[in-house]
Amino acid sequence: MLLIGHLAEWQELLLVLRERRGLTVIVGDPISGTSALLAAALVEATPRGIHVDARRCADALDLAIAIADASIAALAPDASAWWLGSAPPSNSAGLRLSRMLGSRGIDPQPLRSGEGEALARLREAVELTSAVTDEPITLAIDHLGYMLANMRGTAGRATLDVLRATRQHVHSLDLILVDHPQGAISRALGDPRHPLYHAGERLHIPRPTPDQVVSDLAITQPLTAIPEDFVRRTAELADGVPSLTWQAIAMSPASGEAPSRALSGWEALRRACATSVRREWELLRRVHPAAQTLVAAISTGLKPHGITAASKTVADGLNRLRDVGIAWQPAQRTWAISDPLLAAYAREHAQPSTRMLRARHRQRREQR
Repeated sequence: MLLIGHLAEWQELLLVLRERRGLTVIVGDPISGTSALLAAALVEATPRGIHVDARRCADALDLAIAIADASIAALAPDASAWWLGSAPPSNSAGLRLSRMLGSRGIDPQPLRSGEGEALARLREAVELTSAVTDEPITLAIDHLGYMLANMRGTAGRATLDVLRATRQHVHSLDLILVDHPQGAISRALGDPRHPLYHAGERLHIPRPTPDQVVSDLAITQPLTAIPEDFVRRTAELADGVPSLTWQAIAMSPASGEAPSRALSGWEALRRACATSVRREWELLRRVHPAAQTLVAAISTGLKPHGITAASKTVADGLNRLRDVGIAWQPAQRTWAISDPLLAAYAREHAQPSTRMLRARHRQRREQR
């Protein structure tokens, strides 16, 4: 199921990993299945792959600690307990690791405790990968774009500068940085004033369309007996999101016509996620003052700038929604809500003013 809708991207990703191209920026559409695809590809194509999720990191110091922890777990698992502080200081594997790092000029204590200057720790964490093993290493930092989007001032630029410079210094290291559309990393590749300018290649992993899901299903048909029409209709309701498509299929009735089965499974999924989606809708007020109105307008098919708010307020709100992964632009001058479950909820709970704008828009369209 992981590859259905992503067969072409899977082959391209394996090629990138096997050819060891140095630095690659993966631009993954929101909830497109990029993370699962990357994790599986690292296992398939690399002898030593390290996968770090930057969503739990607030800054460069957090990222440094996450990289160091993941590197020790993957490359020196016998010393992992000592590294995390759950084994005695006299642990033999930990002492061997400490001596090895010291011989390479890396003091493990600041990285273990998260002390000191953030960028220095980040550089050491990336260098640690080559200090622990002489084999080629692939370090994939997932969701890095969202972390950078929420960093203030020039902190994000400085973080990318350290990653680029350290990768050039550590010749045995390949770096995979995962960004979102119009994110800071992919923009930096084309910015002559940025340290990351032309430093690597860009690979786009789109959210699969229902047609692509069905096309790939035909290729992998021996692996599953699910009818194509049923999969297509479910994928249309889930807006192509792989995880939601297969969850809805799993929650659908075992028999019946494809349209009714797909709708039943989708509604069952909506009921199961109702509490979390309602909470996400309520928390939109904390993202930006116009966030709820913008999400409702986009979900009902209205142009964001058509709401009753100043142009600057709308622009700021859209940028904020994009930076936290709630909204995105699948095409130029087009906005969409990333999560189809939230979009469905927003259509049903849109503000009265948004419903009035939608009614006027429908009337004008009918009069043409």
